[in-house]
Amino acid sequence: MIISATILAAGGSSRMGYENKLLLPLNGDLVINRICHTVLNSGLKPVIVVTGFQHTEIEKALPELIDQIAHNPNWEKGMAGSVHTGMSLLPDTVDGNMIVLGDMPLLTTHTLKQLIEQFCVHEGKQIIYPVYSGQQANPVIFPRKYFSEILSSTGDRGCKKVLKQYPDDATGISIDSEEVILDCDTRDDYLLVEKKILNNVQT
Repeated sequence: MIISATILAAGGSSRMGYENKLLLPLNGDLVINRICHTVLNSGLKPVIVVTGFQHTEIEKALPELIDQIAHNPNWEKGMAGSVHTGMSLLPDTVDGNMIVLGDMPLLTTHTLKQLIEQFCVHEGKQIIYPVYSGQQANPVIFPRKYFSEILSSTGDRGCKKVLKQYPDDATGISIDSEEVILDCDTRDDYLLVEKKILNNVQT
């Protein structure tokens, strides 16, 4: 079964102030670079990164092994446009696509592989998402049968709308780790993520 990944790296970091959250340092790496390597090491292919805000700087920071970089010039209009930009490039051979938020650097290859395994167990027919402490989290794998519906969505709620509309076709996978809910939206978020990474390195 072929499962691709669309990494969303187009947002404007409005809650971070003047800094681009994806270019912040984390233990000798950058936020966006760290999540890209995690995705690449999980066996997802092709891996497409969608850029927008400060796209030149983001593109320079990406690993060479990324299969394709897609720029969304209308990134300010919402996440659905970035999802469309990336997913519209997927080959017909793909059975499912994982939507990955570029500001979740704590995600591990182990967790992504758990989600991939469950997608395969359900024969690529179920939307697969992680659940942490009863909370629906990210990333999410969508089967091909929902691609056209996602691609026709606008604004910020395309993928969420599909998830909400087809609850019987969605399976939550319990993940015993905060990595699926922690992002770098604000300075406090980033400092918390940085602290957790440093603690893991020290232990």
